[in-house]
Amino acid sequence: MSPCSRNGCSCKNLDIGPEFVKFVPMRNLIVLFFVWLIGGVTHLGATTDSTLRMSNVIYEGDVRAVRLYQQNSGFSFPILTLGGGESLVLEFDQIKSERDFYQYTLIHCDAKWNPTALSKTQFLDGMGYENIETANFSNGTLTQYTHYSVMVPGEQTKPKIGGNFLLVVYRNFDEKDIVLSRRMMVLNSQGAVNMQIKQSGQVELRSTHQQVNFSFTKNANYFMPNAMQDVKSVVLRNGEWSYAIDDLKPMFIVGNEMQYNQTLGNQMDGMNQYRFFDIRSFRSSTAGVRQRLNIANQKHVILVNDKTRRFERYFNWADFNGRVLYDNKDLPMPAGMAFESDYCFVHFSVAADAELPDPVYVYGECSDWRVLESHRMFYNPDNRSYEGVIPLKQGYYNYVYGVLNSETNRLDFREFEGQHSETENNYMVLIYHKNPAMGFDELIGYGLKNSTSLK
Repeated sequence: MSPCSRNGCSCKNLDIGPEFVKFVPMRNLIVLFFVWLIGGVTHLGATTDSTLRMSNVIYEGDVRAVRLYQQNSGFSFPILTLGGGESLVLEFDQIKSERDFYQYTLIHCDAKWNPTALSKTQFLDGMGYENIETANFSNGTLTQYTHYSVMVPGEQTKPKIGGNFLLVVYRNFDEKDIVLSRRMMVLNSQGAVNMQIKQSGQVELRSTHQQVNFSFTKNANYFMPNAMQDVKSVVLRNGEWSYAIDDLKPMFIVGNEMQYNQTLGNQMDGMNQYRFFDIRSFRSSTAGVRQRLNIANQKHVILVNDKTRRFERYFNWADFNGRVLYDNKDLPMPAGMAFESDYCFVHFSVAADAELPDPVYVYGECSDWRVLESHRMFYNPDNRSYEGVIPLKQGYYNYVYGVLNSETNRLDFREFEGQHSETENNYMVLIYHKNPAMGFDELIGYGLKNSTSLK
């Protein structure tokens, strides 16, 4: 039995063909098999712990391509306006040809993403769960899977209050049989957020960091007796919760306006534009792809060899700020794109003169904005490069390489990507207020601004 089939992966009985051996050195094959051996199911990004976590987590290894976004806006942040009639779309694939029966529910959370003590009847209208009815079997693909989708909220899960919500998908009405979880927000707007993106106010960081100054002006009739104590703020870069700046206190409160113009607390590494590759077609040449192979009825895509950008000057090109666009250009009509797009093994490599003391990972929406062992790169001294293989769905991908700092347990992107204050980023500001009557954190303000306005 192959390593993949032993762990439940779809690439059963995978044999390496002679054409692959000619292209990839033996050491690379060892690395490839090691990735499969340690990954199997978990290499798809799943946690081995079924305990519910208040974050974006996949709990089963055969679940992939999870997305939660505003209807008609695929790159949007998962936020709704209370009573606004808007919808989010949740969709995901499961790598098997049988349908499972899934439901989802919503859990209300505070500003720090801890569950509140509120009952479901206090924050939801309806029974508190919805069936995920729409399921399509893959069509014309080598990898067999089932594509699920549902509109959020449904008739039985309508939020009654604002705040943070964790969407939890589970199987067969068993809330302990968790499949995935996603963060979403509901805005009960009580004022306006104004933002300004600048270079860092610290001289030594002016060329590398961006500073987010903002203010929140509450509605004149909104009751806020102790704003300094009861208001919390969060700043997000490109929707990344892992690198959020949270709980900044206002520097000044003048009338109905709270001003956040700190020099130290509200700045972030500007990073760099995201790298990209295009696997929307397996038939024609596309950006970032060096070679395509069919091995034992499985598609392999070898990307161009990446170089470090640490010492390069900033160069601006259009990116999706780390996001993924799932798409299939080989289809005559896009109607079935979600379940007629195939999966393939994508081979990454990035040059490095020597092995680093800390591990290297591929990062972006393709990694669920997390550090995943499935996305770890392994050093090949023969090629003087880090290399890795990741199973991905057809689409257009943004990504970067990060080094996991052993002390902070966070990715450091400077080694391979550099850092620049000119980088184009989307910044979001979230304002929470502790409801004076019920004591929960309610989302009352939301702002979005792109750093192209940087001054």
